[in-house]
Amino acid sequence: MKRGLYRGRAVVLNSLDYGESDRILTFCTLEHGKLRGIAKGARRSRKRFVGNLDPLSHIDLIFFHNDGSDLVRVEDAKLADAFAPLKADIESLADSCYLLELTSEMTREGQSLPAVYHLLVEFLKMLEAKSIGQEALRFFEIRLLAITGYLPHLGGCVSCREKTDGQRIYFSSERGGLVCRRCSSGLIGLIPLSPGTAGLLSMAARLDGEKLKRLKPGQAFLDESERLLYDFIKFQIGKELKTRRFMIKLKSAWA
Repeated sequence: MKRGLYRGRAVVLNSLDYGESDRILTFCTLEHGKLRGIAKGARRSRKRFVGNLDPLSHIDLIFFHNDGSDLVRVEDAKLADAFAPLKADIESLADSCYLLELTSEMTREGQSLPAVYHLLVEFLKMLEAKSIGQEALRFFEIRLLAITGYLPHLGGCVSCREKTDGQRIYFSSERGGLVCRRCSSGLIGLIPLSPGTAGLLSMAARLDGEKLKRLKPGQAFLDESERLLYDFIKFQIGKELKTRRFMIKLKSAWA
């Protein structure tokens, strides 16, 4: 990106107070991928930035990029959508913040991936409208993995390349995909998986939001896919997401 003034749509992924009055922000933008920026005086301003730079804000962003800085300078931000209903209850807020954190962790700064931006906005709108159920997070995860190039191998055994139809199968995060019974010997950390879950995940990785909303997976898929994707994503990024830990605590508190 050359030195100069830019504008475009963005979703605020993260916001941190910096110094006495500034904010350090992370954005998922349509044209420029993930960006980190500084909003000077954002915490004191009552006109320019008030309420527009909170996480989840969908904004029209104007920023200046200087070749000598890792941070762009936020010049203006006009609110397009605050996704207010997602902040109305703790479960919706936790789910949406998980999407923000996962998007931030799975993308690199300056890597232009318009499909990631569109995916994030689409799923936030679906969560807001409650047009998709518990499977929303799993479908978002597998679609994000596909777009960013981290999709696991789900079309047969990753080791011998044989079809796994009708066989007892496992998933290996270390190997990056399905493992058949014969190739599973000696491997650790394997996750048992039904062929139905593997097939539905493989299909979901290729579908858009409208088609995903028509899928109504059962509890077996929800349980198996959550365990598989949690383990695989943790292996890829090398840590557990903060929002994920919070969601587990929240689920335990309500149990």
